[in-house]
Amino acid sequence: MMENSFDSRSIIRKPRSQSSSFRRSTSKGFSFGHSGRHPCPATLGVPDPMEFKNGEDVEETTGKISSGRKKSPISRLFYLNKPETLVLVLGSITAVVHGFIFPVYGLLISSAIKTFYEPPAELLKDSSFWASMFVMLGASTLVLLPVEHFLFGLAGGKLVERIRSLTFRSVMHQDINWFDKPQHSSGAIGARLSTDALNMQRLVGDNLALNIRTLSTIIAGFTIAMVANWKLALIITVVVPLVGFEAYAQTKFVKGLNKSAKLKYEEASQLATDAVGGIRTVASFCAEQKVMDAYEKKCESPTRQGMREGVVGGLGLGFSFLVFYLTYALCFYVGAKFVQEGTATFAEVFRVFFVLVMACGAISRTSAIGSDSTKANESAISVFAILDCKSKIDSSSKEGLVVASVRGDIEFQNVCFSYPIRPNVQILNDLSFSIPSGKTAALVGESGSGKSTAIALLERFYDPSSGKILFDSVELRNLKVSWLRMQIGLVAQEPVLFNDTIRANIAYGKQGEASEEEIVGAAEAANAHNFISGLPNGYDTVVGERGIQLSGGQKQRVAIARAVLKDPKVLLLDEATSALDAESERVVQEALDRVTVGRTTVVVAHRLSTIKGANIICIFESGTIVEKGRHDELMQIRDGAYASLVLSSTS
Repeated sequence: MMENSFDSRSIIRKPRSQSSSFRRSTSKGFSFGHSGRHPCPATLGVPDPMEFKNGEDVEETTGKISSGRKKSPISRLFYLNKPETLVLVLGSITAVVHGFIFPVYGLLISSAIKTFYEPPAELLKDSSFWASMFVMLGASTLVLLPVEHFLFGLAGGKLVERIRSLTFRSVMHQDINWFDKPQHSSGAIGARLSTDALNMQRLVGDNLALNIRTLSTIIAGFTIAMVANWKLALIITVVVPLVGFEAYAQTKFVKGLNKSAKLKYEEASQLATDAVGGIRTVASFCAEQKVMDAYEKKCESPTRQGMREGVVGGLGLGFSFLVFYLTYALCFYVGAKFVQEGTATFAEVFRVFFVLVMACGAISRTSAIGSDSTKANESAISVFAILDCKSKIDSSSKEGLVVASVRGDIEFQNVCFSYPIRPNVQILNDLSFSIPSGKTAALVGESGSGKSTAIALLERFYDPSSGKILFDSVELRNLKVSWLRMQIGLVAQEPVLFNDTIRANIAYGKQGEASEEEIVGAAEAANAHNFISGLPNGYDTVVGERGIQLSGGQKQRVAIARAVLKDPKVLLLDEATSALDAESERVVQEALDRVTVGRTTVVVAHRLSTIKGANIICIFESGTIVEKGRHDELMQIRDGAYASLVLSSTS
C-alpha cells in the first residue's frame, strides 16, 4: 500500500538557489491514477531558445552571450593558460631577445660591408672582428630558438590538455536535449575535441612567439634606424604600414570562409563516424562507394574554400613581398639622394636599409599566418560556446534534496510533454498514474504512444512541459539529479556496451571501484556468469565496439548485471526482451524476474506474454492512459484496447 504520510525528517536538504517544495500524495490506498482531467496548455509556435537550426553557426545559437564572447576569446584563452604564466613570460622574454637578432644582423652586415672600403691592413683586422660577431650571433640563435620553442610548446601543450578536458567535462554534463540537436552529433563533438584545441594552441604557441618576435624586431629595427639617420628612416617608414594593412584585410576576408568550412568538416566527420560505427550495415548493402561519394560531397565545399583561401593567402603574401621590394627601391633611391646631398653617409644608408629590410621581412612573415589566426579564433568561439552552455538538468550540480529512506514510490500527476526540438508535437497529454514501492507496472501501447518518453522523464533526461512527477512524494525537479539517477537502473532494448572488457562494462554500474565478488554476484543474478566463464578470457573478454563480439542475449544479460551492480530501488526495463529470440528471451526473462524482486519496476513491452504477472498494466494511446489494471481485469473489458492487443498478438 502507498503511504499517505510523508516524514519531513527523511529528507536531507542540500543548498538550493530557490526554495524547494513538494506536494504530499493525495492518493488513497493502491491508487494508479487520478480522476480529474487537466488539459495540457496549447503549444505555442515559439522555438526553444536553446534549439539549434540546421546550418546555424555555433555562436549564433547562444544569443547575447556569443557577442560578448566573440569580442574577447583571446583574453579568455590566456586566462585558461594562467597556470603557465611563468612559462609564457620566460618564452616571451626569449622571443623578444630572438627578435633583436634580425636588426643586429642588419647592423652587423652593414658594418661588415663598410670594412671592404678600408685599407688592407685594417680590412683584415676588422673582418676578423665582424666574423666573430656573426659567430656569436649564430651561437645565440642556436640557444634561443630551442628554448623559445620548448617554452611555448610546453604552455601550448598544457592548454590543449586543459581545453579538451574542460570541453569534454562540459559535454558530459549537458542534458539529453543538448545531444538531440544535429549540431551536437558525436562526429561534430569529436571533431571539436580533436581539432579546435590544436587550432587554439597556435594562438599561444607558434603565432604568439612569432608576433612577439616581430614586435621586438620592429621596435629594435626602427630604433637603430632612427639613431643611424632619422630622416631616411622616416621616409622608409611610410611604406611599412601597407604590409600591416594587407595582413588585416587578409584576416578579415578569410574569416567568413573558415567559419563555413568548419561546419562542413564537422558534418563530414559525423558521416565518417556513422559509416565506421555501422560498417556491417554498409558492407551488407555494398554501400561503400555510396558512403565514399557522400563523404567526398561533404568535403567539396571545404576544398573550394581551401582553394579560395590559398588564392587570398598567395595574393596577400605576394603583396607583402611587393612592399618589401618597394622598400628596397625607395631606400636605395632616397639613400643615393641623401649621399649626393651630403645628408647621409654610405654606412648610414646601408645601416638603415638592412635594419628596415629585416623589419619589413618580419612583418611579411607575420601576415602569412592570418588564416591560421582566423581558424584559431573561430575554434576559440566554438569551444567557449560549449563551455558557456549551462545545462538545465546538470548531473554535476550539488543542489537538490536527497531522501534518506528510499521507498521507490512513483507518481505522474497530469504530465504533459513535448520534446524541445519538436515543441509543436505533443507526446504526453495529461498523463497520470502511480506505482507503489516494490510493485511492477507495465506500459503497453503502439509505437509513438509515449511509453519510452515516460521512462526518459523518470530518469530526468527531460523535464515535463507541465504537471509533476513525484519520487517518494518529492517532485523530481527538487531532487539532486545525480542522487536520483543512482536510485534508478535502466535496461534498454539495445544495450550500449563499451569497447572494453566484460568486467569493466559491468563495473560501470557502480561509482568507485567494484570488487570481484560484487561483479561476479551481479553476473550470477543476471544469469550471465555461466556464459562469461565459458569464454576463453572470461571476464577479461573484450566485447568490441558496442558489444559486437557478444550475441543479443549475452549483451542484454551483461547490461542487466550492470544495472544489478548499481543496486537501484527502481528498475526501468525499456523493451528489454523484444529483440531477442525465444531461447534468449527465456534466459533474459528469468534474469529479469530474479532481479526485479523487491524493486519498483517499470516495464515497457510489446510482447504481452512477459507482463501478465504485472501488478498494473497501463495502456498508452496518444500520450495518455486509456485503460489500466491487472491482466485479468483488462481482459474482461469487451472490445477493450488491451484485450484487442492480446488477441492480435496471439492470432
